Amino acid sequence: MKKFALLILFMTIAFQIYAIDGLLVKTIDYSFKEKWDNTVGSSIPAISTCDTVFKKQYFFITVVAADYASDNQDISNVQYSIKIIKPDNSVYFSQENLPVVNGKISNKSNLQMSDAILKVCFENNDAFGEYKIEIEIIDKVSSKSKSISSDIILAALPSYKQVQVKDDDAFSIWFLKYYENPRPERALAYYLYYSQSKLSDKESSFWPVFSIFLEIAKNNSFLLPQIVDCYKNQDLKTKIYLLYLLTYSDIGTNDFFDKLEGDEKDTYKKIKESPLIDIYGTISDPSQLDMLWGAFMASGSYKSILKLIQTLEYTKYQGYLDKFKKSKQTPEDRQNAINNAIYNSLVWSLKSNCKQHKLVKEYCDWALNYENLSDVQKTELKDILK
Repeated sequence: MKKFALLILFMTIAFQIYAIDGLLVKTIDYSFKEKWDNTVGSSIPAISTCDTVFKKQYFFITVVAADYASDNQDISNVQYSIKIIKPDNSVYFSQENLPVVNGKISNKSNLQMSDAILKVCFENNDAFGEYKIEIEIIDKVSSKSKSISSDIILAALPSYKQVQVKDDDAFSIWFLKYYENPRPERALAYYLYYSQSKLSDKESSFWPVFSIFLEIAKNNSFLLPQIVDCYKNQDLKTKIYLLYLLTYSDIGTNDFFDKLEGDEKDTYKKIKESPLIDIYGTISDPSQLDMLWGAFMASGSYKSILKLIQTLEYTKYQGYLDKFKKSKQTPEDRQNAINNAIYNSLVWSLKSNCKQHKLVKEYCDWALNYENLSDVQKTELKDILK
């Protein structure tokens, strides 16, 4: 996707374009490419960068190129090479000739992010310390190049006990802002706070809140040893919450589950036998909308917003809430009324979150212009964006 500029969290950069130029992107945000690709060219996606990672944690490296040349057939050809240097100055990884641009570009003043994204994970036997990342962006047409270097620190995973959640307000702020600057190593402390607070007393809040932690856990399996260690010292209620997380995220191991006994084992069996609510299938319960929003808050993913937009088809159920009282109240009548309620909640939540979250508004703008939406979905979305 073409962009005029890139906003790196905590760093506002007026990107100056001279010769072959570029930018190194290093992030733990696994949705960063969705943010880049699914926002219109005149908008600026916020992509959080990382300077520190932990063993078994994935992070991503790619480049953004600018001011590349084109040949007499208007073809541009830009590649990049990468080298990661260990703390002892030996080479940890290297690769050359990774594609950035290869073809006709309608507007070469736009930035181009490479689709060649490296997914990197330091293993348990890798040394702690500072690793150097060296990038060379090469314009094959002009023969010019741009060298960029950066560092990333491999550190020991800090204890979740170091994170103090002040109160319910602090929890809510973290919940709503997590996707802007993901810190998965802090998530366990917030999950424990939720499970042990009065917030969890409201049964209807579980699935929407759980969905954010589920999204975090299933994409950050390096947290498993810490969750298992934490599990041992919790009361039964908190253990049940952790069992939900370990089971549905698929990061729990048979070795852990096989050692469960008594109520914990019985609870695990019940959870395992109950399929996880499918938020990307048919929407038949209002809680699925909340879970989609939870998935977005955890990742900033376009996928969850697209599903919400597609559900605007439920406009066809308007009026069924009023009809239900006079109907025979069959299961179909009841579901139609529920679908009416889902539509009402959906419209309200999209309008509200477009105002509160710039990225939601940008995704909706992009979908309206470029997504393969039905006429009904487009009409509904236009009304929401007014």
